[in-house]
Amino acid sequence: MLCFRPVTATVLYLTMTENSPSQADKLAGIRRYCSTRGWSAEMISRPRFSPEAISEILRGRRLVGCVVDGVANHVDLPPRLFRDVPVSYIGYMRGRTGNRPNFHFDTAAIVTAALRELSAGKPSCYGVIGFPIHQRWARQRVGAFRAAVGAIGAKCLAFPFGAVSGRAAADVWGAFEARLVKWLASLPDRTALFAVSDEVAVLATRAARAAGRGIPRSLTLVSVDNYPGLCEGANPPISSIQLDFERVGFLAAGALDGPSARRASGRSAVRSSALAPAAQPILVPPLLVVRRKSTSGRGRHEKFVLRAEEIIRREACDGLTAAALAARFPCSRSLFELRFREATGHSVLDEILHVRLEKAFSLLSRTDTAIGAVPALCGFRSYWALDDLFRARFGMGMRAWRRRNFSC
Repeated sequence: MLCFRPVTATVLYLTMTENSPSQADKLAGIRRYCSTRGWSAEMISRPRFSPEAISEILRGRRLVGCVVDGVANHVDLPPRLFRDVPVSYIGYMRGRTGNRPNFHFDTAAIVTAALRELSAGKPSCYGVIGFPIHQRWARQRVGAFRAAVGAIGAKCLAFPFGAVSGRAAADVWGAFEARLVKWLASLPDRTALFAVSDEVAVLATRAARAAGRGIPRSLTLVSVDNYPGLCEGANPPISSIQLDFERVGFLAAGALDGPSARRASGRSAVRSSALAPAAQPILVPPLLVVRRKSTSGRGRHEKFVLRAEEIIRREACDGLTAAALAARFPCSRSLFELRFREATGHSVLDEILHVRLEKAFSLLSRTDTAIGAVPALCGFRSYWALDDLFRARFGMGMRAWRRRNFSC
């Protein structure tokens, strides 16, 4: 008697990027949702997907649906190509997804986080560094940051960017860096810089050294994505805004589930898609700024501040207090607190809470750790201490925050 193993339903993740850390995180989020439904997840990565390639990929598979990662400008995979297969999008061009879900990172929230971090050092002015190739997400971040700086009545200098459309020549990044050296050399002392991506920020650190501008002594710098390999390997290490790529993958997979997704992708919906209103992008806020040396601010290069930050990073979640930290240094607590605030722009307690929140976000968003166990693992003495902090910052407790962000 022959036994046939049932074919597992699959979610396909179609991406045009290669070897990106964000790609792995998005796939992890897709797999996390699939694990709750008994599905499998498969990634297919190609420089381009033609209509013929999509037809071939869909043929003969038992599919739940497809998640299309459309960050690059050249992507054009409209819903009609997928026929009756449910599809959701990540970072896809606005107006090209019909009524299908389209998840974008919240640009306004990103620049708000960047401006808050950079403002702590009381800069003389601000600057923004775009991308060497025309990319819509980069233009949006540059424009939003300039607008945010203008709204507080400060000056923002913008580095020219996007000199090449489409695929850049091999020397575009080198030419970009050479121009960046001259621009950084011309900036006023204590300029706070926002780079639209970690790749650009790494170039900025090299260009600053070539221009004789020390980071963070003369310039401060924050970027976006928080790719550890880039940020921690730079000189100095780069503070970066943590985008929750894993959560975006989780939400995009969840959007394929249920009758509403199947109705939206049905043949009747495909025929009438030209008449259906385009879905507004679903905005996903960043988690937080992961602080490193590039935003150390005035005086934060002092040895005692660097040592204090190292201790906080290592011991904050083990119950470290501001008083216990100050006791390790040969000065009064009040003088220690004053010098730390002058150097960093915030208090010792703020730094401790920031590190604890980093771990809380990770446990709540990337693991199935019971909510009741999270506070103790992050160094809080009680459940309510962390829950009250969530309510103060997000207007809701931990349980509601996890439900809102990680339930579909």
